[in-house]
Amino acid sequence: MSRKRIQNIIAESRKTLPITIIYGVGVWLLAGLTQHNWWIQLACFFASVYAMFYLNNINMLIRIYSRSVTAAYILLTCITVWLFPSISGGIIQLSSVLILLLLFSSYQDTDSKGITFYIFALISMASLLEPYYLLFAPLVWLLMVTTIYSLGFRSFLASLIGLITPYWLYAGYLLFQDPMHPMLVLAYFDHFTQLQWTPDYNTLNLSQMIYLGLLVVLFFVGSIHFWITSYMDKVRVRQIYASLIITALYTTTCLVILPQEFNVLIYMLTIAVSPIAAHFISLTRSKASNIFFMVLLAVVLLLTGMNLWIS
Repeated sequence: MSRKRIQNIIAESRKTLPITIIYGVGVWLLAGLTQHNWWIQLACFFASVYAMFYLNNINMLIRIYSRSVTAAYILLTCITVWLFPSISGGIIQLSSVLILLLLFSSYQDTDSKGITFYIFALISMASLLEPYYLLFAPLVWLLMVTTIYSLGFRSFLASLIGLITPYWLYAGYLLFQDPMHPMLVLAYFDHFTQLQWTPDYNTLNLSQMIYLGLLVVLFFVGSIHFWITSYMDKVRVRQIYASLIITALYTTTCLVILPQEFNVLIYMLTIAVSPIAAHFISLTRSKASNIFFMVLLAVVLLLTGMNLWIS
């Protein structure tokens, strides 16, 4: 067996996650947490961190003891300092992790009507904040058919009810607020006719493009390593990683088509890439992978510092 390198020592250490959490709090403080009262956003962030921790634990995404999935998620998310002020972004971030957590828990269960309802209700609720988030509904249906094997007739009906319910409740709320003007309920849905489907790359700034490039590099390196070594993982774990790879490809395609919605779509891409990158870092032991890890860590810290300085 090849000897442990720095990447393996860090990936397998019990101190890695606590240190990373302290680092995450420090980044939020430096970004202006207390000055701008971003407490709701911070709560959403750490709720999503716990959800990632739980997702890793119950699915055993890494076949050795490692908290690198959660640590990678914290490090990557802390680069996106410009997203910290957004309450809707924090809610979407948490919803995205919960959607995947619930989806993976329904593996090979075509009778998972309740779980399916909650998954699509979360998608629908997030779309009330950002309409483009509905683009993830077809992705979940695709995963339920191809990798999770949980789509049956009843679960499909449950998904439709889940999509409809938040809008139905919100329409009732609007009608309750102003019963004399029922047409205002229909007026809310007019924004769906105003969605822009023409790519506008001028909306991307340098920080966004560099971060996207980093995620793409991590995705390709991690995916290649996973497919080469996937025979050592359990079937369920292989299907989950296949789901994450499809999710990353789908989200990247959406980003190419709709770059102006970068701040909506990037959450799901970060969540999908984090376990893929962690799998590579935790389970490789070569000199080249160790050098890659050290360079990666330096790039992550540099980008975080750069975005803190810009903010």
